[in-house]
Amino acid sequence: MSIRPFPSHLACAHAVSAVWAVLAVLAAVAVLFGLAPGVAADTSPAQRIADGLRQSPVYVDPAVESALPQAEQERLDRLIEQSGKPIYVVLVPLVAGDSWDGDPHQLLGSVHDRLGEDGSYLTSDLGSSPRLIGVDYGGDQQADDAASAANIDASDSGPAGEFARAIELIGAGTAAAEHDRLSAELAAEEREDDTSPSPAPTGALAGGIFSPWALAGGAAVLAALAGTGLLLYRRRTPAAPQIVAFDNADDARREALHGEIGRDLVELGERLGAFSLDDGAEAQVGADYQRALDAHHAAGKVLDAADDIADLAGAQVLLHMSEDALRSAEARSEDREQVPEPRRHCYFNPLHSTTTQAITWRALGSPRKIKVPACDECAAAVRRHRAPTALPTTYGGRRLAYYEVPAQESLWAATGYGGIRDDLVERVLRGDLRRG
Repeated sequence: MSIRPFPSHLACAHAVSAVWAVLAVLAAVAVLFGLAPGVAADTSPAQRIADGLRQSPVYVDPAVESALPQAEQERLDRLIEQSGKPIYVVLVPLVAGDSWDGDPHQLLGSVHDRLGEDGSYLTSDLGSSPRLIGVDYGGDQQADDAASAANIDASDSGPAGEFARAIELIGAGTAAAEHDRLSAELAAEEREDDTSPSPAPTGALAGGIFSPWALAGGAAVLAALAGTGLLLYRRRTPAAPQIVAFDNADDARREALHGEIGRDLVELGERLGAFSLDDGAEAQVGADYQRALDAHHAAGKVLDAADDIADLAGAQVLLHMSEDALRSAEARSEDREQVPEPRRHCYFNPLHSTTTQAITWRALGSPRKIKVPACDECAAAVRRHRAPTALPTTYGGRRLAYYEVPAQESLWAATGYGGIRDDLVERVLRGDLRRG
């Protein structure tokens, strides 16, 4: 019996089949371990933070490490370990237009989604008036109260001290009680300020006799007391270090906001140009359209002259006013039943959400009250007797809330960005932006 040779083409076919079988196995292994070609790994900033938190519960971006140095990070790490609670600290520069649009809550939500671990998440917005933000995912819901208490009881130790305070409160389970205690103390101080009678005049001033010697002596005493108080204050409260990372984050935020407003102005200008105002249109349509044109012009003037975040906020408010007026004109010209209401910006920071409510606000230590629109976050802060997160500006070489600048020196303080006066557009067009 002769043996027939195996056909070469069948040998090749079997060889190819074997190769494909091996490749299929390798592909399955690759998919199993997330290495398959075409399946891109998650390299988002939130994923990098989550990966870092798997190594340590404290994650600090190198750009802001000067705010929380390595030694302080290690101290917080130890405090978290001692607490026995799942606590995570995240500190990164937040800038409008970044992966989280500068929103600390979006940051923590994104990190939690990728880390997949419930617990208390803490961060700081690192603004000109830094504040802690706490969010709980599962657990006993203490992060918000702990962060609020740390903000009320803020010390001079900066973010490190505030994070440590919040961690201790969460670990002890006393965050809610401590927040309520501090809020009650603030409320009591306010009531005391309201009810404290003015001291009756005594001595040389009691009978209306203003002796030059008495006045001179009193001035000397006051000067001595003021000098002593200032010296004690300086010894007690060391000056906060200048952190370059904060300035860099502010610069990036200003640049991003300036570019965004510029693009929106161009787009709105095109819409204004395309709007057709019929000869037979009702007078209100024409009035709305004219208001839209005026506000658009005012927004452009402010954007061209803007030199800080307060001006950019003003440009954005005016842009919104123009857009709202145009929407109103469009709705009326189309005989719609509903004409959209114009947006009301948060008095404390017009860059906050435009979903606002009217509240009665009184600054701590002041008996005067005013009614202003406030976003949900600022309204909650006022109800809790906490200072809202105000839009900062520079005046007299100091950083302070924009509304603390004298009205005659600031268009924004005088109008509250339209929150307390309705003539913002007219004031800009007549040249009040740099007047005074």
